[in-house]
Amino acid sequence: MTVSDNLLTLNSQEIQNKNFINSFLPFRSQTTGLDFEAIAGSVLAAAFKKRLEKESTLDSFKAAFMKRLSYKLTDQSIQPFIEKMYFDNDAAGLFKVSPEFLIFKANQAEMSTNKHVSQVLISFVRNSDAKFQRLSSDVNFLERELVHEFQERLVDSDEASAEYSYLPFITQHFSEDLSFLLKYPEYFLENLRSFFNLYTFLYSSQLALNINGWTEEPASKPLFFILDTEKASLERKQVREAFRHLKVKAFDLFPVLSMLEYLNQPQDRKAKKFPLWKVFSDIESMNASQASQVRSSLVNFCERYREKRDLEAIDVYPETSKELLELLSRTAKEIFGKSRPNQYTVNSKFVNAFENEIASHFIQVRGRSGRVLTISQDYFLLLTNISIGSKEQVRFQELLHKFKKRGVWFDRQSEQAIIRFFERIGNIERMSDSGDAVYVRKTL
Repeated sequence: MTVSDNLLTLNSQEIQNKNFINSFLPFRSQTTGLDFEAIAGSVLAAAFKKRLEKESTLDSFKAAFMKRLSYKLTDQSIQPFIEKMYFDNDAAGLFKVSPEFLIFKANQAEMSTNKHVSQVLISFVRNSDAKFQRLSSDVNFLERELVHEFQERLVDSDEASAEYSYLPFITQHFSEDLSFLLKYPEYFLENLRSFFNLYTFLYSSQLALNINGWTEEPASKPLFFILDTEKASLERKQVREAFRHLKVKAFDLFPVLSMLEYLNQPQDRKAKKFPLWKVFSDIESMNASQASQVRSSLVNFCERYREKRDLEAIDVYPETSKELLELLSRTAKEIFGKSRPNQYTVNSKFVNAFENEIASHFIQVRGRSGRVLTISQDYFLLLTNISIGSKEQVRFQELLHKFKKRGVWFDRQSEQAIIRFFERIGNIERMSDSGDAVYVRKTL
């Protein structure tokens, strides 16, 4: 399925009365109570290219495991204690043994509150070239039996991604960071909520900052944070304006992505979904005949789209694909503009969901500076560890560059605060007084 295949069906598509989004956005107007263990289970299943065999449940697994164990125990009276240890409290003990057991929760990721985040994160691993090795936790005899019984219930499941990567740089870093964390299963389990929270926010914020830059492949845009222990003084313009700028950009997410749905055959679930920058790139590379057909489809769609939303008709449509897509983008934003209160309210609910649910862990109110983007010590240490990755240590300036590539930027004052923080926890080494000779080590 190609961009051309999708666009050439535009003439036969009905413009719906309501606006909708099925792809690329990890949140909706109501996004509450995310179950990150279930989301992790679905992502790990995609990463390992495995799924549970049909009709395999936690209860059937427990029964099979206890039967398996009965042949190996000399004292059967301890079975109730083993069962309690691993399967009481919704099998809380089992899920602490190894991350792969979270695949039991993968089906829960299909619930409406989880499925949008899960869908985006799954597309990351399916669109990347990262390798995810099977886990080999340091487990005891009992836990080894649990792992063996579980692995016998897994079957191959290698599905292609339904979505082309909207932010390839986030896709690649997420997948590499996940692959790295899985080499430390205990650390991953302790930090999985923070890891998925962090990347859901970084992806959403960078998507907002890139949503209007569709004439080229997206790249990390400046978004300035401070450590949550820092002051946000008024002279720090980049810090003070970061959240305000981000929220303004977030207002374009729902309009542009809801318009994009029509360019990706929304009625066909098997159709590949492409980001707007990829649509533009592919149109630009088409031959004259294809480009002419696509232009006719886009013009026809724009006419019907504007008519359905009671917008003023366009007398003369532009000739170039760039101008046509700009017109469609403006049309989508006009639909959700302040002059149309009902639609504006709908869009505001999406922006509020982003602010109150997705970004809430990264926002603080700082007096006259207002709301600023902050990163807590726990999130910052996690970010440091995944950015250093498999290396033992990296130069401080290289680490800052790795932060930026993931969407986290710091100004000069924060850089000094970060060095002081690293010195306090003892994971920094100065080779000389030169800033380039400062090295940072992982904390795991």
